[in-house]
Amino acid sequence: MKWFEIRMVVAVVFGLLMLSGLNTPPAHADIRFGEPVAVDWDIPLIGVDLLSEGWIRFSYDGLEMYISAYDHPEGYGDCDLWVVKRTSVEDEWGPPENLGPEINSPAHDSLASLSADGLTLYFISNRPGGHGSYDLYMTTRATKDDPWGAPVNLGPPVNTSAFEADPLISADGLELYLRAWRPDGYGGADLYVSRRPTTSDPWGEPVNLGPGVNNIGDESWACLSSDGLLLLFCEHPGGPWRPGGYGAADIWMTRRTSLLDPWQDAVNAGPMVNSPAAETVPRLSLDGRTLYFWRGGVGLLAAPILPIVDFNGDGKVDMADLLRLIENWGTDNPLYDIGPYAWGDGVVDEQDLRVLMEWLMIPGPRALDVSCDVVLNWVAPSLAESQDVYFGTSLEAVSSAGRDNPQDVLVSQGQTGTMYIPQGPLDFSQTYYWRVDFVIPDLNPAICKGPILQFTTEPYAHLVTNVVASSNGISEADAGPENTVDGSGLDEADQHSVAAADMWLAKPPAEDALSIQFEFDRAYKLHEMLIWNYNSQFEPLLGFGLKDVTVEYSVDGDNWTVLGDVEVARATARPDYVANTVIDFDGIVTRFVRLTVNSGWGATGQYGLSEVRFLHIPVHARNPQPADGATDVAIDADLIWWPGRETQSHLLYFGTDADAVAAGAVPAIAQTAWTYTPEPLEFGTTYYWKVDQVDEAATYEGDLWCFTTQELEDCER
Repeated sequence: MKWFEIRMVVAVVFGLLMLSGLNTPPAHADIRFGEPVAVDWDIPLIGVDLLSEGWIRFSYDGLEMYISAYDHPEGYGDCDLWVVKRTSVEDEWGPPENLGPEINSPAHDSLASLSADGLTLYFISNRPGGHGSYDLYMTTRATKDDPWGAPVNLGPPVNTSAFEADPLISADGLELYLRAWRPDGYGGADLYVSRRPTTSDPWGEPVNLGPGVNNIGDESWACLSSDGLLLLFCEHPGGPWRPGGYGAADIWMTRRTSLLDPWQDAVNAGPMVNSPAAETVPRLSLDGRTLYFWRGGVGLLAAPILPIVDFNGDGKVDMADLLRLIENWGTDNPLYDIGPYAWGDGVVDEQDLRVLMEWLMIPGPRALDVSCDVVLNWVAPSLAESQDVYFGTSLEAVSSAGRDNPQDVLVSQGQTGTMYIPQGPLDFSQTYYWRVDFVIPDLNPAICKGPILQFTTEPYAHLVTNVVASSNGISEADAGPENTVDGSGLDEADQHSVAAADMWLAKPPAEDALSIQFEFDRAYKLHEMLIWNYNSQFEPLLGFGLKDVTVEYSVDGDNWTVLGDVEVARATARPDYVANTVIDFDGIVTRFVRLTVNSGWGATGQYGLSEVRFLHIPVHARNPQPADGATDVAIDADLIWWPGRETQSHLLYFGTDADAVAAGAVPAIAQTAWTYTPEPLEFGTTYYWKVDQVDEAATYEGDLWCFTTQELEDCER
């Protein structure tokens, strides 16, 4: 079999395996949420009240963020509005800026919402001259670069003698949502909407969203999608809470088919989002793909918003689902209405096809550590006559290019096959973008633009983990050699602290030179070693850091080879210290590395290091499918793995005896492809396998993997 054919087959099979298993229970609104993850709060908060500063609103272009902060020493009242800006969505946020006394009063000003054009800002205030305890105000500016003008009370009918709060302006500027405590409500605080025919007209009488949305408690801190078809809100942490929830306060959501339709009954966002703790302040990302929210005792979380694309419920996304979508083309069937956002737009069309195709394209969205020999492949709709493939490193070019303006990223036009092999190996650690357009003569326009996907190729070298450090030196209990390999003292930017408890410090033994040794869990093909030298704040005076060292390596820990003598650069004695010594191992295969100290930067007789890190060239087989420990595997499953770098052939060991397979005591199956189809497997049986990689220099023994096939009764059922 030719090399490109092997690559194609493996990529297709591996991709279909990766696309299976989409059986996460859906949320109630035909969308599902992925597992929430903690978000590093890199927004420059004002540092007064984290909960109040969670009351944030973003501009529709993502370049401005408005924050409410209580009792700030530089504020003008008991709560002020601040703005944080950035030049583009890829840039870092700038410093917070108070909106000044023109906007902020000696009273309370908070909860801002910015119009889509960025020229009108709505907020709440209890300043004198209002109609109730809190009213809605607005301020305008001529351009985004101009200052805000004097605030104006929205007046009746929006404001009343009651409590109005939480303004939320829609993207089209024709709906203004608010929270209010009014006598016609269904609980404490209800959600209302005021409408106007055009942006030049005054706001109409606010209308209660009704008992399908509002309930016994306080519906709070609402968030509206940019298309206006999804509304999220939360219960107030103080209660009372509506029935059917999961904890102290939950996030709920409601949908509508179009902007003219009423809001449907609110549904709980489900257990993936809600927990026994309080979930509050929901916010949507600009692209509608992520829900951000606060969880009590945890902080800010982010949950992906995923469309349900397994239409037939068979546990995988494939051609059968694509055919079902095509069969429902042009209808309003909500099951297949999954685009442009997961909650749909009321019609099954090319927007939904684009969303589904993201699940039928390999590599999938935002895939990481992709092989530089990757093959792009996809499933095409049967009514597509041909396809155009766009591929490159520029998101802008891949997004905007077309047949009339290829921009050097139209790499294949009018092809009928459903795979594309990029020219030559791709660059390491590079992000690529790609798009497949479908030529469908029966549609207007005839070219259906596909989704833009991105993936990032694997780095040249990977981090060696689970390193064990030891030394013949004499150390205090909290200054042992393990401090050099446990990440202690390193922040997310790999900057090391100046805390002595995060470092190794030792005296030499009585009759021997001081050394520190590092052991790996297996022999690796080492690329380089990074060193952070001893970095206490007094290092310029004490000189504990290593200076001249002899570097040795060994495969077995007994027989050592000298790599060379190295001078280790001195640390900066600053908390932003990064590794400043790199030792090149040039692909040497070893399991042990030892540094013998010849001298230090001082004369105290003590020597130390902060941290070391080893990077290796991946030469072992990895990413097995079926995954290691998988159960309920089909008896006709293929074995697939990612090969090691520069691998020329593979030795596969397979059987039901774990010890025999691990020892290589079963017959080796020589392979040039990184896929293998075994003889029909037995039901309910555990199989073991490993793959040794062979290149010009050596054979690299693989890990022992296992999987268990499905039971016969499960298959028959």
